[in-house]
Amino acid sequence: MFFTKNLKTFLIVGGLVTMFAGVYAINPEWALRFLNDMEYDSQYMVFFRHWGIMVGLMGFFLVGAAFKEEWRSTIILYSFLEKLFMVYLYVSNYFDPELVWLNERFVPFVITDISITLYTIGYWLELRKAKQ
Repeated sequence: MFFTKNLKTFLIVGGLVTMFAGVYAINPEWALRFLNDMEYDSQYMVFFRHWGIMVGLMGFFLVGAAFKEEWRSTIILYSFLEKLFMVYLYVSNYFDPELVWLNERFVPFVITDISITLYTIGYWLELRKAKQ
């Protein structure tokens, strides 16, 4: 029962890493330049900030779910769907020659999202097996 046994640690670590995206809400110019090596365009600031707060709060709630068991099923489901969609966006655009530069800059994010997605699947499979 590896996934179930380590769920609290997973939620805290995964949540803290996810929460780091909040820097895009606080200072999108710095985040884009130093974390993604991308030029900042103020026309898109509202989207970067929205994404940053949305993902940052997802991380906050993942950490909260480590301590509030009644939050877990809902937060884990939402986290799984959000991260799975990010993985889908990355993979579906991976071979687009115009986006190769972009894919390289988001590797740490996709590794995090794949890891959290796979862990969640493992956790759910363990829960299902335990109920049988």
